[in-house]
Amino acid sequence: MDYLIFSFSLMLIYIGLAQLLHIQFGLAGIPNFGVVGFWGLGLYGTGVLYVTYSFPLLAAIAAASLISAAVAWVLAYLVLQRSGQSILAATLALAAIVATLVVTEKDITGGVQGIGTIGFPFSEMANRNVIYFGFLLAVVIGLIWVSARLRDSRLGRQLIAIRDNEELAASLGKDTAAAKRMTFVVTCALMGVLGGLSAPLHQFLVPYHLAPSLTFAVWIALVLGGKGHNLGAMIGVFATFGLFDILIETYAPVPQDYALMVPNFKLFCYGALLVLIIMYRPTGILGEDAPHERPKAAPTPVPDTPVKEG
Repeated sequence: MDYLIFSFSLMLIYIGLAQLLHIQFGLAGIPNFGVVGFWGLGLYGTGVLYVTYSFPLLAAIAAASLISAAVAWVLAYLVLQRSGQSILAATLALAAIVATLVVTEKDITGGVQGIGTIGFPFSEMANRNVIYFGFLLAVVIGLIWVSARLRDSRLGRQLIAIRDNEELAASLGKDTAAAKRMTFVVTCALMGVLGGLSAPLHQFLVPYHLAPSLTFAVWIALVLGGKGHNLGAMIGVFATFGLFDILIETYAPVPQDYALMVPNFKLFCYGALLVLIIMYRPTGILGEDAPHERPKAAPTPVPDTPVKEG
């Protein structure tokens, strides 16, 4: 039962990351391939501050999220106004740098030996894992609600305009650079928060947690569900992480001789699903969700004016 709660808690983290990626890429058009880097800064930042410097857990998570925000702010000023390929390469390089620093800076992070143990919140309560799962659920529901409201807000419409045609949006007097920077920094900081909230789940942190597979899993979930719909990210996580990592790898009666083939089978299914989606449903399972327009007032009928005869 405890492992099932852990699995569903981890799935909530993936859903939250996919929601933030939906805001970055689905709304603002920012191709962030460094999701695991910002999440990892929050994860290891929380672990180091909590274990080495004896910060309270919530204070450690807050400080680690500020570290993620600071790194995102620097990266935004360097590459965010460049082409999508440059942003993709820069964010992917950031994730690789974070993973490398975790291994090489042994005095701080513990290197390959890891760092821990991260204390679990609500330790004085009997059902602390269930309570923490409820806390994570509330956080993720909040992210889903904000993501849904953002799309139909003034900022959301501005981000969509920037995504579709940034030059045109700038010509209309919009500060596109500031809007993109603010969106990128805030969402990356929240990725750091989710990383900090993941630390008690893993308890003992090792470099394996910063593998690129987390970024790929979140991107695959977003593409499958539909990058233009905030609920598409959630459906994509259910169709990938929920189906394979929880249902098949944990509960499917796979013979022991074939158990090692399950991860490879998972990757094969991911690839097959992506090919089918791209071929037959390029916008994802839910497709593109257009922002709601405000109802326009009906035009006032103009009465006919009688024509006077000569």
